[in-house]
Amino acid sequence: MREVNRRPSPLVLAGIVLLALNLRPAAASVGPLLPEIRHGMDLGDFQTALLVALPAFAFAFFSMTGPALARRFGVHRATLLALFAIAIGLFARVLADDARVFLLLSTIALGGAAAASNLLPVLVLLHYPDRLGTLAAPYSRMLSIGFAVAAAFTVPIAHSDGGWRTGVGFWGALALFAAIPWLPLIRQDLALAPIPRTITLAQMIRTRSCQKLAALYSLQLLQTWVMLGWLPTLWRSHGYHPASAGVLMAALAVCGLPFTLWLPALVGTRRDPRRALVLVGLCFPLADALILLAPRGAAVPAAIVLGVATIGFPMSLSLIARHAHSRDVALSLAGVAQTVGFLVAGLGVLGFGLLHLRLSSWGWPMLALFILALPIPLLAARAASPASVEDQLGVSA
Repeated sequence: MREVNRRPSPLVLAGIVLLALNLRPAAASVGPLLPEIRHGMDLGDFQTALLVALPAFAFAFFSMTGPALARRFGVHRATLLALFAIAIGLFARVLADDARVFLLLSTIALGGAAAASNLLPVLVLLHYPDRLGTLAAPYSRMLSIGFAVAAAFTVPIAHSDGGWRTGVGFWGALALFAAIPWLPLIRQDLALAPIPRTITLAQMIRTRSCQKLAALYSLQLLQTWVMLGWLPTLWRSHGYHPASAGVLMAALAVCGLPFTLWLPALVGTRRDPRRALVLVGLCFPLADALILLAPRGAAVPAAIVLGVATIGFPMSLSLIARHAHSRDVALSLAGVAQTVGFLVAGLGVLGFGLLHLRLSSWGWPMLALFILALPIPLLAARAASPASVEDQLGVSA
């Protein structure tokens, strides 16, 4: 990476904040209007289930395109390309009349968001190298705020125009607005240096540390993306107004915000973080049980508990440092474990949706989700045990 002017810039900071705000609306705007989208696009059962699962699949397959584009075109140009992909996908998909075209354009928008997610830490490290830890928490909170805003306002925006297409497509404007701070910066762009690959995918995935983390990530992300994609429809089917279901989803995102201030950092600083990880891990089966037993009456407490539960994944990402002691090994471990986690989660979200749609019931899918949540506390405790991937691979730290 070539040298760059790293003086703190309000333009760069605004760009980073706006970029973070754009990583969730492409996914968050679908759930509150899913019945309208399904009817308007004449989506079949598989297509509807796939639409809800697309965010997880996008993060599995497109996350690494961000750094790849940065190595080819430069960091700032790659950021602009990711934002343009989000905007084009969101604007164009609401003009589509064919279900397959709609899904393809949704993939483009979500792929842009996935690529941008891996560019965020690169941008912070590049422009604020001495404030990486300080800025990590704020931009993590921007992700939650972006989701909350999209979940809460998508339905009112749609109702103001009388159509779901406006509600879903509106968020493309936010992506275009977020591109403005990066336009002057492409003149001072720089390309990332190639990362030497000394560890293969097959080698990493065979390590015990990678298997433990991938299993934990898979179940955490499965729970998260099922809830973010299907909960608004579940609450609507139990009597909630579409706008109220969206507000509940926004509350879910906001309730987790206070915990982002200290829980992920606690995992990284405490010698034994297993108690905190287990307690947060128990929130998923508790929330599933509340929804299963009282989907309408317990909607508010379930949303609050889920808000806490979603902090489990950022906390678990901090466990990478307990397994890898060199930069290259840590990057490889994080990349492989997260990719496997998102891929398995996508398959699980797809299965949940198909089960619900084929049975026309929420009972069996929610029961399956509850059962799959039960191992999370145990997996979190196991993954928190210190280990050395370098020893497992037979390489030096």
